[in-house]
Amino acid sequence: MRFKVPWMVLLVWGLVAFCNAQNKALFEHLKKVEKKQKNYNKLQPGWNLNLSSTLTVTQTAYHQWAAGGSNVLVWVAGVDGTAILDTVNWNWANESKILFGKAKQNGEPARKTDDLIDLESVLTYKKKEFLNPYISLNLRTQMAPGYKYEAERRIKISDFFDPAYFTSGVGVGYSPKKTFRTRIGLAAQTTFAHQFTQYANDKKWNVESGIQWVTHAERRLWEKLLIRSRLNMFSSFEKFEYGNIFWDTLIQASITKYIIVNIQTLVLYDAKVSKKTQLKEVLSIGIKYTFI
Repeated sequence: MRFKVPWMVLLVWGLVAFCNAQNKALFEHLKKVEKKQKNYNKLQPGWNLNLSSTLTVTQTAYHQWAAGGSNVLVWVAGVDGTAILDTVNWNWANESKILFGKAKQNGEPARKTDDLIDLESVLTYKKKEFLNPYISLNLRTQMAPGYKYEAERRIKISDFFDPAYFTSGVGVGYSPKKTFRTRIGLAAQTTFAHQFTQYANDKKWNVESGIQWVTHAERRLWEKLLIRSRLNMFSSFEKFEYGNIFWDTLIQASITKYIIVNIQTLVLYDAKVSKKTQLKEVLSIGIKYTFI
């Protein structure tokens, strides 16, 4: 027994030293992550630029599969960019989001699944610490024709810039940090239509005045998980109870530097399009490249 005690002591001492070293390494890593998170939440003086592109693909194939099934290929490409100029008295935030995707099933012609052009520019005068007046411009439209499929035929219901929604606003905003900002104010929403005038009250263009509320929230966890959400609501004074809702949420996990897994949800409500709330949820894997 007297020969085993020293070995036990050495073993315990080694385990304690190993645990202390691991705790120290973990503590240093958490400090670095916290520092990066603080820097991520802060705007740097001057231009803050970001530009990234993504391509996600979902594919299912069957051959002589007794239980049946459909061959499906879905792809979505996107570009996200931000350009924020921050000075002592002014903040000029510009954001862009472009998405386009198609799905092909069992040899049928490909159908559009995603199509979005969303551009926004907000100029804020930093009069107070948090609550500041702003003016904003927003354009939301699409690139390619859209169709409604019924039985063996398809009906064209939209096209490039048809419709297009242009919203200008003025109000007050609250932005305690880079990753969270919200604003509310008076807004005018102009809907442009060429062939599909049902979106603009049977006119070529229609203007509605009302109240707009926009909120951006973003959170990065453990350097590998990104949560980003944007809520845009507009209610006209004429039909205040029928507000338009555009709520886009993205949860993105970085598996490697270039490989990502996305969970995206989109909630839409526009009484001119449908009296029902529209919901889309997508789980996909793909690649991401950050230019800036």
